[in-house]
Amino acid sequence: MGSKPMAGVAEKLKELIDENGPGYLSSEPYEAYKELLRSKATDRKTAGALLMLFASGLPDLVKPENDPAFLSILIQKDCCFNKKMADTLADIVLSLHSRENEDEWKGKDKAGLEEFRKEELSVKWEGSATWKTSGGGVDCYYAADIVIKPTKALVINDKLSQSLKKNPFMKTEDIGKIYERDLKGYLDCEFEDHCTCDDYYPPVVEDFELESYLKDWCDENGFKIVACEGDGGDNGYEPDSVRRWIR
Repeated sequence: MGSKPMAGVAEKLKELIDENGPGYLSSEPYEAYKELLRSKATDRKTAGALLMLFASGLPDLVKPENDPAFLSILIQKDCCFNKKMADTLADIVLSLHSRENEDEWKGKDKAGLEEFRKEELSVKWEGSATWKTSGGGVDCYYAADIVIKPTKALVINDKLSQSLKKNPFMKTEDIGKIYERDLKGYLDCEFEDHCTCDDYYPPVVEDFELESYLKDWCDENGFKIVACEGDGGDNGYEPDSVRRWIR
C-alpha cells in the first residue's frame, strides 16, 4: 500500500463517517474516493480498490469480531481482487470498524437530536410582500427576533426524518436549521397572505399577528415560545410609473 500506513486510511474514513453518518461510504462511494485522494491518505490504486469495495456494500456488514482471513475471502469473491489486495482492504475495514469506533458511533446515534431538545432556537425572520393594484402597489416588510424551545411533544418532520435516516450523526445546529427554514417559510406565506388578501384595500402591516401565527406553528411542531419581538411597515402607495422610474 506504499508508504502510507493502513491506520491512516482508516482514520480518514472514520472522519468521513463521523461527519456524514455510518452509511456514507456505501451511499457516496465516489465522494469518499475523492476525499481519500484529496487528503493523500493513500495511493490511487488502493483508493480505487476501496471505491469498488464501498460500492459493493460489504463494509456496512463488517463487525469488529470478524475474522480477517474470512473477510479477505469475501472481498476476493465479491470484488474480484487478488489475495494481497483483499488482505490489505480487510485490514483497513477491520481497523475502521474497531470495537472502539463502533462504541463511539453507537453513542453518537441521534445524539444531536437529543441535545437539540434541550436547547433554545433563535430565529431572525424578515418578511416582505407587495400588494398590487392595476395602477401601482405597496411594498410591505416585517422583521422579528424569535426564540423558541422544543417541548417533549417535538414533532420530527419529514425533512428531519429523512435527514436523520441518511445521517443519524447530524449536529444540533444542522437540526436547528431545518426547523428554522420551516418556520421562516411558514411566516413568509402568512405574511404574504396578510398583505395580499384584499384586492381593494392596502394592508395594514401593523395588524399582522406575528405571535398568534408563531403560536400556531409551535403548537403544530412541538415548541414553546420563549421570546417574540417584531415590527413592520410599508413604504406607502406608489404608482407604477414611479415604481418603474425607481427601478
